[in-house]
Amino acid sequence: MEYKTMKQCIKEKYDTLSMQEKKVAKYIIDNYQQSILLSSAELAQQSGVSNTAVIRFAKALGFHGFLEYRREIRKEYVPAQLVYASLPLMDRDNDYVHSYFHNLDLDIQNFFQLFPAETLTEMAETIIHARRVYLMGCGSDEVVVHFLKNYLNVMGISCTAVTEEGLALREKMFLLSPDDCVFVVAFPTMTESERWVSRYAHRKQAALLTLTDSEITAKQLGADLFAVINERADTFFNSYVLPMAFCNGLLLRIFELNQDRATQAMREYQSLFE
Repeated sequence: MEYKTMKQCIKEKYDTLSMQEKKVAKYIIDNYQQSILLSSAELAQQSGVSNTAVIRFAKALGFHGFLEYRREIRKEYVPAQLVYASLPLMDRDNDYVHSYFHNLDLDIQNFFQLFPAETLTEMAETIIHARRVYLMGCGSDEVVVHFLKNYLNVMGISCTAVTEEGLALREKMFLLSPDDCVFVVAFPTMTESERWVSRYAHRKQAALLTLTDSEITAKQLGADLFAVINERADTFFNSYVLPMAFCNGLLLRIFELNQDRATQAMREYQSLFE
């Protein structure tokens, strides 16, 4: 039987929640470990809702009340970031590697069966027609940013990698225009820097694309187009196997839609080494 964390359950129920209940869900998703220790009153205060809304939220998840919800979620509490903390969530006893690869295979099949092909095409076309693409991702998300920047540039698409925060982030984004595209990579939760980039993109009327593990995050950022990629194995590290597979598909679609420009750019790039 597949184990589901409370976070996964909340994400699955999110669209059925009321506006007040969604505020509670959003706070929990963004502050998961901290939220586990909160009382209903504290959770209500942090979420900006009433205590009654928190109780309704717990009932919407299928619990009799908040106390039952709290007992269940506290089973997942990890007092420190331990390497082995998430391993018991694997399906198969004493064979974590086999279980991980098995689940990964299922996740890949599930994603590419359910992800709309037209959304991939729309994202590719948005990138192709942008004056410049701002690729934003901090921390471990930089892996995806640098991968995309490397290949998009070779295909003749002007890119700026934005991996800084604070003042440096704002300086990088300063020249953003309505003709540009912002591509935000946000795993596993949304940061204040990503919120700022989202607000600035909307202010500048630039297209906003997101790659994240939560539809909640994508909607909170106000993305025009987004891809939600989520692995069922809740490991201690941020896995980029699925995001990179998605990026490969995105690059291939961009090449299919833009072959002449991409081919010419690749030839010019190759001539640098002759």
